[in-house]
Amino acid sequence: MKRLCLLLVMWTTACLADGELHLPEYQLEDGAILLQKGGKHVDPYFAMKALLTARELGLSTDAVTDAWVAWLLPRQEGNGSFPRFERLANGGWRRSAAADADDSTLALWISLLSRRYAPQAMPASLRSSLERARKALWRLRRVEGGVYEYTTGSRLAYLMDNAEVYTALRDDCTHSGYGCQRMRQLEKALTRTFWDGGKQRWRVASRHEPPLAFYPDAAAQQFPHMAGLPAPAGQASFDDWLAREGLPWLLQDKNKLDFPWGVLVLAALKERRSDVAQIWLQHATPARHTTRWNILEEAVFQGLTQGLDLPEQKGSES
Repeated sequence: MKRLCLLLVMWTTACLADGELHLPEYQLEDGAILLQKGGKHVDPYFAMKALLTARELGLSTDAVTDAWVAWLLPRQEGNGSFPRFERLANGGWRRSAAADADDSTLALWISLLSRRYAPQAMPASLRSSLERARKALWRLRRVEGGVYEYTTGSRLAYLMDNAEVYTALRDDCTHSGYGCQRMRQLEKALTRTFWDGGKQRWRVASRHEPPLAFYPDAAAQQFPHMAGLPAPAGQASFDDWLAREGLPWLLQDKNKLDFPWGVLVLAALKERRSDVAQIWLQHATPARHTTRWNILEEAVFQGLTQGLDLPEQKGSES
């Protein structure tokens, strides 16, 4: 794990914790990881984002990842992606919806397999699945712009998704030597498509940008930074972002936030701002075990409480 932390600090953030990710009432006996504690829905995007984030924060995730991968692998669809699921009363599962975004879901699967399993030790079933995901992701690439649309035929690309695709291509390049040229191509395409030099900020979508709000506009500004993309001239520093538009996140203003957005802690830690992470944790913890909390928030919580050596905080807001 320490060697992994040294590798990851080059791209994302310093590893903090040195413990294990525990998911009671999130991960079931069959390996499925629930979106919310004690719930009945599985969203593969959030489960994989949680596992990757916990690993970046220094938590050991091997056991929970292996169980999750064994559960999810046979549920890969013909397009290479993974849908969302609902647990039935008899303990079985049904497909409840397509993936919210195929590009980011495929990207996280590629990152998860690349980071967890050495190429020479990867079982044949996972190698085959990884290859399917690579091909499916490539089919989402827009030839004219070089960025990836969120689902086939949408002609719409999102900044946050493409930052995650960039990370996946880099992971694949680092661990298997695959996708290196595609990573370099996307690095250029991201700036060309999404960077607004006049406003000196990132556009959140290739077209039809949504109204200004913390999500997606303010949150999206940190995704290229967290992905380790080179900063364009004029990009606001993390401290400037925090002062101008990040305070609702830091202080957990529920009037402006749908969820705690713990993943943005990675941007703070990339700048060695553990003080910011601690303030966020203090304000976010009361939402733990409420409907505003999900598996991704839990992964961040566990990484911070172990890494920052803080006492366990049990909170539940109304």
